[in-house]
Amino acid sequence: MIVGSDRQFDIVDRYSEVAPFLTQVVQAADAHRNALGFFPASVIEGFARQERLLVLTEKRGVEQCYAGHLLFRPHFPRAHIMQMLILQEYRRLGLAGRLVDHLKAQSTQQGFISIYARVAEDLVESNQFWHRQEFYVQRVERGGVQRNRQILVRCHELATPQLFPTSGIDVNNPLGLVNSAADVLPLFLLDLNVLFDVAPRRRLHDGAASLFQAERSNFFRLAISTEVREELRRTAHVGRTDPMEAYINIYPSFPLSDGEETAVILEQLATLVFPDRFVEGKLSANDYSDLRHVATVIEHDLAGLITNDGAILTAAPAIKSKYGIEVVSPAAFKLDGLDPAANTAFNTPEAATLTLLEVSRGDDPSIRTLLSKVGLSGSSMAAGWLPIDATGRIATCCAVWSGAIPIGYATWGAKGATGITTVRIAVDESSSQSLSATRILLMYLLEKITAQDSQNIKLELPQNQSQVRELATGFGFRGTPDQQCLTKLVLGSVLTAKTWNSVQSKLAAKDGLKLPDTMPHFRNIDQQIQIFTPNGNQRHVALDELETLLSPALFCLPGRPAVMTPIQSDFAAELLGSSPQASLLPRLTASLYHDRHYLSGPRTLRHFKRGTLILFYESTKNHGRAAVIAIARVREAYLRPVDADVTDLEHSVLTAENLERIGKSKMKTVTVFDNIFILPRPVPLASLRRMGCGESNQLITTRPLTDPQLQEILSEAFERD
Repeated sequence: MIVGSDRQFDIVDRYSEVAPFLTQVVQAADAHRNALGFFPASVIEGFARQERLLVLTEKRGVEQCYAGHLLFRPHFPRAHIMQMLILQEYRRLGLAGRLVDHLKAQSTQQGFISIYARVAEDLVESNQFWHRQEFYVQRVERGGVQRNRQILVRCHELATPQLFPTSGIDVNNPLGLVNSAADVLPLFLLDLNVLFDVAPRRRLHDGAASLFQAERSNFFRLAISTEVREELRRTAHVGRTDPMEAYINIYPSFPLSDGEETAVILEQLATLVFPDRFVEGKLSANDYSDLRHVATVIEHDLAGLITNDGAILTAAPAIKSKYGIEVVSPAAFKLDGLDPAANTAFNTPEAATLTLLEVSRGDDPSIRTLLSKVGLSGSSMAAGWLPIDATGRIATCCAVWSGAIPIGYATWGAKGATGITTVRIAVDESSSQSLSATRILLMYLLEKITAQDSQNIKLELPQNQSQVRELATGFGFRGTPDQQCLTKLVLGSVLTAKTWNSVQSKLAAKDGLKLPDTMPHFRNIDQQIQIFTPNGNQRHVALDELETLLSPALFCLPGRPAVMTPIQSDFAAELLGSSPQASLLPRLTASLYHDRHYLSGPRTLRHFKRGTLILFYESTKNHGRAAVIAIARVREAYLRPVDADVTDLEHSVLTAENLERIGKSKMKTVTVFDNIFILPRPVPLASLRRMGCGESNQLITTRPLTDPQLQEILSEAFERD
């Protein structure tokens, strides 16, 4: 109930409560169609039935009188305000703000990221209202030809809910990942041997230089242990001052306490690092010093130790497993070899071409202009957005270009040696190509990260990057709106009954997330999977959500429904990215989306249930490989007429002109799928025949697979030596 002076108002949103006011809503909307646009009565009733209509009423005695309404369209993770009207007699009472607040609260509770409103630039009072409601102008678009208006697209970022209503899992961090602020960086201890390697003529100078460049680029921080000072004193020449003693004073230092607990840790470390010498009682002073470095990291709960000591590096996996800290060499902060540069062109829905390219030194002025435009200061750019690359590549830097102008930029450090890969993305959201640029950057990032096994990603953004946040949410990133960081754990694996234990162990050791010891059987796509978060808490999360949070990831549980469906080779190359050869032509629009559309005949609809695994068989047509080449997850499926709006064709490789290539029926099944994995070993026709699913009549349309057939295909594709 809303009380304004001596008047009482209410907001209703359920259809049963809204229905009595529909006639008045339609009449009021028609009377103000110049400001609101026109919606037929049937459309408004449809919104009401779907509970997408808020009606403001005033209580007059025993009657409720219509006072205004708000019409909205939810499209997770965003909502769009289509109409909002307060009758003249009820204005200046703050009621419009109350309607918007109601939608904010409702959308927040449902886990939405943002709300959009489109306002004509010349409507001064309306723009002042939306500004007060904290809807900032994200971009400007041209309106209709008749009025020649400029439309301000305004966005409000919501404070997402703290809990899922059913599972109690924290929405902002459902897997319990480390989610630190942008200015909280992993801190590593430096071993003395690394400090000496900074000298220019040392054999390992390049690696040490890359380490310090990465630190200056804000990927992590460095410190020393008080043991370093003791080492310098032990090795100092009598009567000579070691300049290194003065140099190390610029670093924060951490002491190692004495006591029984420290003695136990040192003994445990000795059995891991120097097992033979420890048993023989032959540990040297330097050996004890090395162990004290590691013990200092453990005592102060630091990220890890950076060293060139061979024995400690050899024991690094065991130390990580037992104590959860990283032990790495400086070389871990430098990109391996000559990573193939991004050089791909993309067609976009806006009939333009964007190009993804690695950033070179000559691009610095253009990138600085972009970063300045999105609000980053020179200090911020120097603190990680433009990594220092003086002696070697310590970071990937890439940009999406529209002609000679960059509209999106991303950078991340080598390998994620810190345990967390810090990624920084900035997009000019005022550009009409910003959504496409964001998709390109996120998909390229995940493609590169997936190639490095599971990774924990921290995504840093400038202010007001709502489109990046929204699209990143679809890829499984999570975070709070008041922080400029999102986090995600990338699994990058297809889990089968045979690979479950090895992947489960690796994930627990490397990233701290523990899946069940044994692979559960499939019940339904929303079944709850028990996990233990890195902080040790037990949680349950739905299978569908877990695959999204860890995406790209597929859990091929025993009993999970699967289908095999045919695809022609020329369609497969673009829809799945399955071609072993790079194309010289721009990639089709479908490659911009992580959720893509596969079109087939209307009779196949019954096979494509949500959560079904879909295996793509590349037919022999147009020199196809006659093999199963990819696997993915079905998100939804529906029928569409061939003459329907072409919007959903953007996610496919088909057009209105070539739809007949997949059959002449007037209705098509549209299957939305994601989490695409190209099989490392395509499963050939001969193998399919042996499994009982490779006969000609079985390959011309979509057919379900039995669970033994699915498991055998997966075994041949992923598990064979």
